[in-house]
Amino acid sequence: MMHCILEIEALGKTYKDVHALQDIQLSIAAGDIAAVIGKNGAGKTTLFKCITEQVFPTSGTLTLYGKKDAAGIRQQRRTIGAMIEEPAFFPDFTARQNLEYFRQQRGIAGKEAVDQALRDVKLLDTGRKKFKDFSLGMKQRLGLALALMSHPALLILDEPTNGLDPEGKAEIRELLKNLNAVKKVTILISSHVLSELQSVATRYIFMDRGRIVEQLTAEELLDKTRRAVELTVDDSGKAATVLEQQFPDIPFRILPGNRIRLSGGTDRTEQLNRALYSGGVGVRSIAVTGEDLEEYYLGLLGGERHA
Repeated sequence: MMHCILEIEALGKTYKDVHALQDIQLSIAAGDIAAVIGKNGAGKTTLFKCITEQVFPTSGTLTLYGKKDAAGIRQQRRTIGAMIEEPAFFPDFTARQNLEYFRQQRGIAGKEAVDQALRDVKLLDTGRKKFKDFSLGMKQRLGLALALMSHPALLILDEPTNGLDPEGKAEIRELLKNLNAVKKVTILISSHVLSELQSVATRYIFMDRGRIVEQLTAEELLDKTRRAVELTVDDSGKAATVLEQQFPDIPFRILPGNRIRLSGGTDRTEQLNRALYSGGVGVRSIAVTGEDLEEYYLGLLGGERHA
């Protein structure tokens, strides 16, 4: 079982009368790619800033690698790489010159850290090209390289695909999957678009108005949104026999109350109904259930449409 590297209890952050964060309960395990999903203003950036000590929480506690005291947490924060707001890179510097400047500023030992970070994000061959001439995707990748330069065990990224074209978003996703699988980097990443992180996340944390409204593993989310057929019959045993004989390709589960849930067959409800009737089974109800990811997301947040 993977151990918890970050644990947050009852975290709150208030700006005057505005509750930016309220009663945040969260734990991140080593190896997670945990996606924090919420519309703009949901509290994602404030949460990340509290974790990285860019702002101080009003209430609650934070434990990092088992350390709760201020000195211990500060020491463990050295293992965090973060890209929360766009770094102020020098427009007339190359990628290498920018990273070398920050390497020295941050006291990161070894010039090879620059080369490795550029290699990780596929910017090693940009040569003399200046930052001001980079595409948006290249700028995002350089920000990610800066976060990686200290060889972090935990990487925190706030909307890293925001504004990128589909190709740029795909590149970032592949890079994150590689960092997680090969370098064993735990990742905490945010977005306001659920589908952008669907292919990489192992966990989902949904936020709205400063609160976490639901936490799910990728498998749990898939199960909740999977399209299925639900039947209510007068005899579930007899119905199971008919289904096994006539629809062997559709897995099903018998549920309490003479209900049956089929993991498939959403386009064959008429055939299912006819077969059960012919087999002497009374069908009281038959319905297609489940939502797609976007519908589920909107349902959590009260049906509001998001960019």
